[in-house]
Amino acid sequence: MDIWKNRKAILEGIVNTINKKQFIEDVAKERLEYCNECEYRSEKNSDCLVPGTTPCCKICGCCLKFKVRSMSTSCPHPTKALWDAVLSEEEESKHDLYYDEE
Repeated sequence: MDIWKNRKAILEGIVNTINKKQFIEDVAKERLEYCNECEYRSEKNSDCLVPGTTPCCKICGCCLKFKVRSMSTSCPHPTKALWDAVLSEEEESKHDLYYDEE
């Protein structure tokens, strides 16, 4: 697991957590339902890229709170991705143009 490899997705998820938009929250809620049932969901700090950010994904090490809010990220499950990216990274960086504030 490499935090630098995932840094854009992590930052995107943090920004989307702070700047709440209804569309993103709706997508995050649906994604989290899948993650909560996944065998790769972890409550162990040792499975997280950043200790203290549980629950996280054992595969990529990302904090689920941020991972599910990264619209340019897809599920990293090795055999059955549970959800897909909604936007490209470029579109995500401009998402304020696409979604209205609540």
